[in-house]
Amino acid sequence: MPLILDTSRALRSHDELVSLIRAVVAAGPQDESRALEWKLGYGDLLSHEASFALARAVLGLANRPVAVARTQFEGVGYVVVGAEPGEIRGQVVPDSAELLNAMRRYTGPAHPVWDPRTVSIDGVLVLVITVEAPSPGDRFALLRKSYQGPKGTLVPEGTIFVRHPGASERATREDIEMLQDRLLGGADAAAETTRREEQRQRQRALIADMVHAGNSWVDTLQILTIASASKRWGTGDIGKWVDTDSGRAMANNMQLITANIRKLRLETTHPDLMAALDAVQAVVRNPEIFDPVWNGTANDADARGTVYQHLNHVKRTFLALEQTGIRVLAD
Repeated sequence: MPLILDTSRALRSHDELVSLIRAVVAAGPQDESRALEWKLGYGDLLSHEASFALARAVLGLANRPVAVARTQFEGVGYVVVGAEPGEIRGQVVPDSAELLNAMRRYTGPAHPVWDPRTVSIDGVLVLVITVEAPSPGDRFALLRKSYQGPKGTLVPEGTIFVRHPGASERATREDIEMLQDRLLGGADAAAETTRREEQRQRQRALIADMVHAGNSWVDTLQILTIASASKRWGTGDIGKWVDTDSGRAMANNMQLITANIRKLRLETTHPDLMAALDAVQAVVRNPEIFDPVWNGTANDADARGTVYQHLNHVKRTFLALEQTGIRVLAD
């Protein structure tokens, strides 16, 4: 029967590990999986036989394919010592430093990452070893010290164990190819991370330049609206102003805004950013609002008020784009 347990997330707390042990006791012998191994117990966990057996289980769990590992417990693996289907026998657990030293003879000190936890249940102690999830780019977890069993053959240093359903076994050719792919996958993942970060930086720069240009465009139009309110302002004055430094800067700002909108549309499909770009495009493509400025009727207070109101709306729209960019591109 399948484990009576939620395997969608990693189990960390004492109560969660108690639930894991009870699930093991309620399981069938066939329910050992690629994420879980159990052992009824050992007389001395510090013995070479016991520490090698536990190290072998840890190494096997560490050498799983990433995609397979992530289907249970968020990729974390567990070795339960002192319980099996139908029985909780308990396990005498030595000092944690002694246990770490005994097992690290075979696992090594840094990789893989594992942690022994002593769990009290039904008046006895059970050891639960948590093996952290494998990731793309992880190197092979190798046996760091040869082991000679009482009756078995020598298991040489450098042996690779892989967790298969129900057993931790020596790696096959297919297993080694999988581990090579996992190792190389780290480079692919790093390259993808770099690509995404460069893309985010590029998008941030496009938005920052657009917001700066938008605010400058609005500031210039506000000054122009004030100037055009004069009774001396005529339709010919706007033509002369276009050839000034201020007029050319305003045109350049509008060109930058239009170009950056186009570039950002090619860079992202994020709905919030697309909506913010649509809003910016709508407010800057509204030339009739500025007719009083262009045709010299800005001395009309109502018309001038409409222009000011729209310019404030434009600034708020660019501010909304900036805030959306900060939120969307923060990761």
